[in-house]
Amino acid sequence: MSTEQAAAIVPYLPLRRVRNATPGVLIALTFLGVANPVYGSSSETASLDFGLLIVSYMFLMGVSQAGVVFCAICRLVGAQWAKPYYRLAELSTMAFSPFAILGFLLIYYYARDDLFYWLSASPDAHLSPWLNANWLLARDLFGLLLFYGLSGIYVLKGLRPDLASVSSAGNVDHREVERQLYLLSPLVIFGFVICNTLFAWDFAMMLIPHWHSTVFPIHFWFGNLFAGTAAMVAIPVMLDRFSVTESYFGPDQIRNLSMLITAFTLFWLYFFWAQFFVIWFGNLPHEADPLWRQMDGHYAPYFWTMMAGCFFVPFVALIFALVNRSLLAMCIIGLGINLGIWINKYLMVVPVFSPDDRPLDNLLDVGLSIGLLASFLTVVVLLARRLPVYSYWEINLTPKPRR
Repeated sequence: MSTEQAAAIVPYLPLRRVRNATPGVLIALTFLGVANPVYGSSSETASLDFGLLIVSYMFLMGVSQAGVVFCAICRLVGAQWAKPYYRLAELSTMAFSPFAILGFLLIYYYARDDLFYWLSASPDAHLSPWLNANWLLARDLFGLLLFYGLSGIYVLKGLRPDLASVSSAGNVDHREVERQLYLLSPLVIFGFVICNTLFAWDFAMMLIPHWHSTVFPIHFWFGNLFAGTAAMVAIPVMLDRFSVTESYFGPDQIRNLSMLITAFTLFWLYFFWAQFFVIWFGNLPHEADPLWRQMDGHYAPYFWTMMAGCFFVPFVALIFALVNRSLLAMCIIGLGINLGIWINKYLMVVPVFSPDDRPLDNLLDVGLSIGLLASFLTVVVLLARRLPVYSYWEINLTPKPRR
């Protein structure tokens, strides 16, 4: 990178002087989250219902999984501008993998009777083997292991050239690694779709009797990809806080990512409403009830906050070039999108069980959710400080000429 290029990048990092929260703070928040269920089990007035934790678990798993999927899509289409995003996006996916598997097992064994209430239906209510506790455990674990297994192989292959150059272990054929990553990319995307489709069925659709939507799983996993892509905006800021002396993020990275987010905003709105078109015009009572429960009454402010964060604000703001070129403005929009997707997950689960729930009513659940977030960020920080945070070999690799 030339001196002129580096100088041109500086204006696009207005948050450069913001200090990173120390790992000690994140670890303290993690212990706070772990202490919450201990306190809840010993208190006569406090209790855990795990609703907020399940929502936060679904949100963080989806956003983190989108990191490696983002890389796979960009490698398939040859998006040269996205190369600086690759490494930290991939590390964020792998950082949440133990939490994803352990979290699912905890939910299955300790919150199964509440969340998966349909498993306890009367014997004559259903005969399908799909509605079976053992089959539920097997299929969701299969989805998690499939995705994280493919992602682990994918990330390790991408890390190998940079690790070899650091350790002087020998030369690695960069073109061969590039070819292998290209061939693995569709498999990673396939694993992501399978895993999220299973979770969309079991953690959301199955909670509402007689609701059979062929579009809902697409809306579910695309929302995760939407939020994960929006979270990429914060990567330049995070990298600067990991004591990185050089930056590969310039106006091209911010502008191209903003265009991608604009497209995803429109796709998200389409998938969100596509599942309701038939329900709305067909006036199907069983299927329409979840929609009205979100749009009207107690949950209406949450619903319209979600719509504002995921569509109205980004769609209007991203029209202006000033916003597209500002890292600060894009970070604010990305935060709003992630808040909207979190509310989207909240509205999938909580209104089914409570007509008037408020997210901040149960401080124990809030603390446990904060602990989950803090522990995930702690692992991301530790990985970023011990591994190359840029995919240097890809950044320096000359693109193949197109035929």
